[in-house]
Amino acid sequence: MLAEATPVASKEKEADIGGKSVDIPGDWEEEENKIDVGENEPLLGEGAKGEKAGELTSKRALSLQLWCIRMLWLFLGLTNPFPNVAMRFFLVNDLKASPSTQAVIGVLAGFAWNLKMPVAFTSDVNPILGYRRKPYLYLGLALYISCFMTLAMIPPAVATVTILQTFITLGQMMIGVMCDTLIVENMRHEDKQTQGKLQTECWVLMTLAGIGGTLGGGFIFMVPGMSNQGVFMINALLKLLVVPFALILVETPISPQERLAQGSANDRVKARWGEMWGALQGNRVWQPTLAIFFFSCLPGPGTAMTNFFINDLGFSEEELSYIAVVAAISGAVGMTCYYKFFKELNWHGYFAIVVVISSALSLTPLILVFHLNRSWGIPDLAFALGDDAIIDVTNALLAMPILILIATICPHGVESSLYALVTSVQMAGGTVAGSLSALLISAFGIELHNYDRLWQLILLCALLRLTFLPIIPMLPTKLTQVQSTSKSEYGAGLVLALLVLGVFWALGQSSYKLATVSD
Repeated sequence: MLAEATPVASKEKEADIGGKSVDIPGDWEEEENKIDVGENEPLLGEGAKGEKAGELTSKRALSLQLWCIRMLWLFLGLTNPFPNVAMRFFLVNDLKASPSTQAVIGVLAGFAWNLKMPVAFTSDVNPILGYRRKPYLYLGLALYISCFMTLAMIPPAVATVTILQTFITLGQMMIGVMCDTLIVENMRHEDKQTQGKLQTECWVLMTLAGIGGTLGGGFIFMVPGMSNQGVFMINALLKLLVVPFALILVETPISPQERLAQGSANDRVKARWGEMWGALQGNRVWQPTLAIFFFSCLPGPGTAMTNFFINDLGFSEEELSYIAVVAAISGAVGMTCYYKFFKELNWHGYFAIVVVISSALSLTPLILVFHLNRSWGIPDLAFALGDDAIIDVTNALLAMPILILIATICPHGVESSLYALVTSVQMAGGTVAGSLSALLISAFGIELHNYDRLWQLILLCALLRLTFLPIIPMLPTKLTQVQSTSKSEYGAGLVLALLVLGVFWALGQSSYKLATVSD
């Protein structure tokens, strides 16, 4: 997974698209104003401006707020992967589910991730008791915890497990959407020097905590008498660690008078949609979103390489877990390096250099494929660990600025909806990339025990990374700059079309898998 500097002002260029003049990236304007914590800036949620933000103006309040957000991400990183090992064993040993049944459960439960946009939009237009974020965060936590507790106490049954898995995923998705929104809304308090700090720290904390959660979920079975359902109960209790930080979060409620002034639910939906559509038309939003989509569409040899590790090199599950841990640590190192050393660089040059280096390093698995490392006296595992570390650092150097950019381009008032839309487009690109990878693996005839043409797949995927180079001008040249006020309905429409395409693509894949399983 990918799961968010300064464009130099140049002469404005235009291209005729569909009979309308659309600005081509290039006319970027410097945004130099430092953002301070003051009476006009809310810590959480829309509508906390002016006199309403009095309780939030102190630096202590802001510090506490940001600390709570970091702790939320830390404990989510710890608890999200914790039950994964137990779930795999539960499906096989307790539920006695066949591979086809497991596939059905996975497809039905996984579809909940496609509901990010509706959930985000609902939180923007329909406050609960005046609050836009906290109630939805609590609801997601309640769904996740209660379903895992239920899963720990009831006898295994396919239908029940499928329903519970679906609601677990739904709860996890709601928590994720609200935590993303917390970052976006609070990034407005960052100045030019600290922009992206909160985003980077949260992702690093989540990544490193994920290592602990993954290892803990495996080592816990060393406890005498530990069962899969026992792990589910422990996981539900661990998730309760998130609750205190969620409760401490400060959100200024919308007053009944303000709610009345906003009109009916239908009026609020129309107003919010109008704001989001207007924001999406901005070149500073739709152009980076398209660039993110194209970047996410790039295929990779991931599945084929994993099978090669297992079937050709003979790596055990323990050795694969070492590679996963090294990958997580390397990703955290890459994220930190970007924020500490590279965030002030010109993005166009930075991305061009990192893409070229990333493409070149993507060829290093060829050394394992042709077993050249053995002639150099380097064991397969040692080379795989070092190779994976280098590749994951470069991948993080590419992914971190994208994550920060997604959060930065979301305008005030529709943060949750627009962030969910952009990340959903990114997910759509990832879905396309997965499909393209599967097609390429099939086209090269790569099977469980046939890797004769794996080197060709690796070479092609590395070269395809270079196709992102012409897309780089769609990005800003620095995070601290924003594009001109130019807009394009065609650009915004294209982004929405990609979102719809991604949802239908996911539906089509799910339907195909279900049909294949039923056959």
